[in-house]
Amino acid sequence: MTLRPCYHCTLPVPPRGRFVASVLGEAREFCCPGCQAVAHAIVAGGLESYYLHRSEASVNPQVLPSPSADEQALFDRPDVQAPFVRHDTPSGDVAGDVAETTLMIEGITCAACGWLIERHLRRLPAVVEARLNLSSHRLHLRWHDQPLPLSEVLSELRGIGYAAHPYQADAATERLALENRRSLRQLGVAGLLWFQAMMATMATWPEFNIDLSPEMHTILRWVAMFLTTPIVFYSCAPFFKGALRDLRARHLTMDVSVSLAIGAAYLAGLWTAVTGVGELYFDAVGMFALFLLSGRYLERRARERTRLATEQLVNLLPASCLRLNADGQTERVLTDQLRLHDHVLVHPGAMLPADGRIIAGCSSIDESLLTGEYLPQPRQVGDAVTAGTANSESVLTVEVLALGDDTRLSAVVRLLERAQSEKPPLAQMADRAAQWFLLISLVLAACVGVVWWQLDA
Repeated sequence: MTLRPCYHCTLPVPPRGRFVASVLGEAREFCCPGCQAVAHAIVAGGLESYYLHRSEASVNPQVLPSPSADEQALFDRPDVQAPFVRHDTPSGDVAGDVAETTLMIEGITCAACGWLIERHLRRLPAVVEARLNLSSHRLHLRWHDQPLPLSEVLSELRGIGYAAHPYQADAATERLALENRRSLRQLGVAGLLWFQAMMATMATWPEFNIDLSPEMHTILRWVAMFLTTPIVFYSCAPFFKGALRDLRARHLTMDVSVSLAIGAAYLAGLWTAVTGVGELYFDAVGMFALFLLSGRYLERRARERTRLATEQLVNLLPASCLRLNADGQTERVLTDQLRLHDHVLVHPGAMLPADGRIIAGCSSIDESLLTGEYLPQPRQVGDAVTAGTANSESVLTVEVLALGDDTRLSAVVRLLERAQSEKPPLAQMADRAAQWFLLISLVLAACVGVVWWQLDA
């Protein structure tokens, strides 16, 4: 029996469940109440043409984060909004302050999602501007937050099948993004111009037996020179800057040898292009630069992935939790507001906000993201639990015993950061040996070059 695909997310429609909604004048079947509710919201907003324009299936809303109403209400508090919401009061604006923020959107699959999000938000009377960057999935939003709290904006996005959370980019992330864009530009320039310089240079090789006039030969030499010049002075600029910095510090590194090789080959090719005597080396310069830049870019991306993996450990902590007061009632508070010996209520599926001890309940704790153990571990009254792990089965009451930098999770993060910043003794010894190896190689190369220069003369 072939199962029909859900009209919203294309997952199979269960044979016993029948969730139907009218979309584009026809009855459509859905796999779950979540997809049906999202379709109802899209149709009610007059945006059902989204289904005609989309090029990819939508994300099933059940796989997106689903914060509770009291969790979303925390985003309406001024102290919570302070890091990521800006306010201004336009002159003559009777609607009050205009708030401005950037949200990260989850669930985007194609350009039609951007159209749907922008159109839906712009129809809200309090929204001044809604603009989505499809490449980064960031939504720039300006709205009057007095009639429309931020929590309601998040609910509106959730209603049409998208999850949103505040975007806060630190200086390190922005700097890495800038370096990546610069590296890609330098890599692109080197790759594009090297192929053109290679074709111009290969035409002058005697092995190809191409009958070129002296004028055409001269033109090709100059074309190769002009194509290689941006590679040397733009794409290879990081090598020259690094070599100059290392020489000032009296430290020999690979940047020094790379800069000498590229500079010497470029000058030799320049002499040949001007005088017509000798061999062109512009193709070798471009190829060498392209391979080195590719290696450095891949190395930078690997370091960035390692840094992001460390940051994900920090993000295991929930932004808020349920604290039990003296009367046994629960209140939603920020994790930063917890104090030692507070009692917190942890529901199934929730992350533990701090290290502590179970004082009521029995459950299994998923520690896979912290320890690598994929099976949930049973825990009962009196057992210790760790911040950043997930409660799997039943409700637990936990007494807070460690917070912030004193938690086991913070200790793991510190160890990872230390391992990334420090070199092992063997690597330090290899660096010292490499300096002498590089010096000896440069001296030998210079001596061999002088000898052969005299012999050729």
